Amino acid sequence: MIDQIKTPKQETHGVGAFIWILAPVLLAFSLSQFFRSAQALLAESLRVELSTTPEQLGLISGSFHFAFALMQIPVGVMLDRYGPRLTNGVMMIVTVVGVMIFANAHSVVGLMAGQAVIGLGCSAAFMAALVLASRWVAPENFAATSGLIVAFSLLGVLASATPLAALIEFRGWREAYYGLAGLSALSVVLTFVMVRDAPPNHSFHSRKGETVVEALRGMVSVWKNRQVWFLIGVAFFSYPAILTVRGLWGGPYLQDVFHLGAVDVGNVLLVMTIGMIIGPPAYGQLSRLMGGAAHRLIIFAVLAAAVLCFLQALVGQTALGVATVLLVAHGLLGSCATLNYAASRAAVPEHLIGRALTTVNLATFGGLFVLQSIAGVIIGRFEPGASEGYQVMFVFLGCGLAVAGGAFWWGTRRRAT
Repeated sequence: MIDQIKTPKQETHGVGAFIWILAPVLLAFSLSQFFRSAQALLAESLRVELSTTPEQLGLISGSFHFAFALMQIPVGVMLDRYGPRLTNGVMMIVTVVGVMIFANAHSVVGLMAGQAVIGLGCSAAFMAALVLASRWVAPENFAATSGLIVAFSLLGVLASATPLAALIEFRGWREAYYGLAGLSALSVVLTFVMVRDAPPNHSFHSRKGETVVEALRGMVSVWKNRQVWFLIGVAFFSYPAILTVRGLWGGPYLQDVFHLGAVDVGNVLLVMTIGMIIGPPAYGQLSRLMGGAAHRLIIFAVLAAAVLCFLQALVGQTALGVATVLLVAHGLLGSCATLNYAASRAAVPEHLIGRALTTVNLATFGGLFVLQSIAGVIIGRFEPGASEGYQVMFVFLGCGLAVAGGAFWWGTRRRAT
């Protein structure tokens, strides 16, 4: 997979060295994946302990994504200017603070504040990993490598399913978050000790510091790129639709419609997560076999996800098996986020890669905030526990995916013409 790791002078570096450098950032990214997905399992505890409504649950979870999205442009500039090591190390210190705020919160406002600070702190992890890959890995292997990065990080999503459900029942959710604060602190130490920003002789080491004006010009250059805008449209719906279900509303959906307990909910979401783990590296390998062309795969993934959401809306209250299969298929076939990043990396020059990646990531987490919040409003319009609210939510997600996929198909077809 990572069969050739190069510097600009064509020197090769061992895969082991790259994995060693990447490992602390992968830990931080896995924690980020955990925090953004844990609300699906925390939802019932918060409803019981603090009487939170669906709208409030949407705001609590959305606070992470709003803050995360807010930081993407500054993070892009920081990654290009200061490198992944310093950027991610400092931001994960913020994560530790946010986890402690969340663990000690006793109101919706406190939970929102904690989630927002966690979102700020986690905002650099994924982009730091992708920037490291862009500097250590041959360009033709970037999509496959980024797919593996996402797959490994989804261990954090796995941990937020059955293991978290069991831990909540055994020790409570607050103690679980105290342990997560310790893991976040460990990632800070490992980042500063192990991460290296670029291979020897890479242009990053001889870079000149950008002025504020030059940094802004770089952002404008990225924003003027037509291909980046079509990728923004896809990013706003593709992965956010999956995490709207897996990260928040999948838990209440399974509890309210199929009357499952916490551990059974965790088991279903665990299987969905396995699909999410397999999807990104599979798409990355397909992209590599197709010569790095990601556009057709992006169109397929987005439109397939739209169809699966429409089918999910039709599932009856006794068809748990069918619902589970559709959730797994959505996680597997709809996980095209790594293709979005590979396409955005190819759309800009090397010195703007950080800003291009974070621009697409801004759309992704802006979409998460918007979609999860709208889903909360939709579900809150119906009687508590009513299946109709979830049906309308899936139709809404399917419509968004269909529009995004159609627009991307039209844009790339027009460009080819």
